[in-house]
Amino acid sequence: MRAGGSQCSPLPGAPLTGTNMPYLIDGHNLIGRHPGLSLADPDDERELLKLLADYARRSRRTLVVFFDRGQAGSRPQRHGSLEVHFVPSARTADDALLDYLRRLPDPRNWRVVTSDRRVAARARQYGAVVISADEFLRSMRAASQPPARASQDGQGVARTSEADDIEEWLRIFERRRPED
Repeated sequence: MRAGGSQCSPLPGAPLTGTNMPYLIDGHNLIGRHPGLSLADPDDERELLKLLADYARRSRRTLVVFFDRGQAGSRPQRHGSLEVHFVPSARTADDALLDYLRRLPDPRNWRVVTSDRRVAARARQYGAVVISADEFLRSMRAASQPPARASQDGQGVARTSEADDIEEWLRIFERRRPED
């Protein structure tokens, strides 16, 4: 069991596979790498949280994100499978994330999203899988795309989108159109 009472692994001590590992996210580090967000924007955290909530829902993953500059006494917030920590100014979000990771029963079951070298090195020491903010953003973009379908038409040609299906139907109906 991890902090907060939810179980991360189906079998205690068994590592999770790469497809269902939960994520610990260095929030401001991710904002700094996102082309559509700016650390100078006062709503940057809110905008990132919208994106992360959508990604968590689509990917069915647990995401735990840490931000600096929280208010003293603030508690973690949970929104579905997204848990948000605003760390009070007495410590850094990096340190809070690493503390959280260190306290987990099996950090090998977690991915840490950061491009901060110090955080990445410490997370690896604890056994976590580290992925860069850029790599995580690519996986977020991929998850926001509609899934491609690989079906075969009567001529063995793979179609991968709804637009292709519409074009194919238009061709079929065009061939069957009665002569004027």
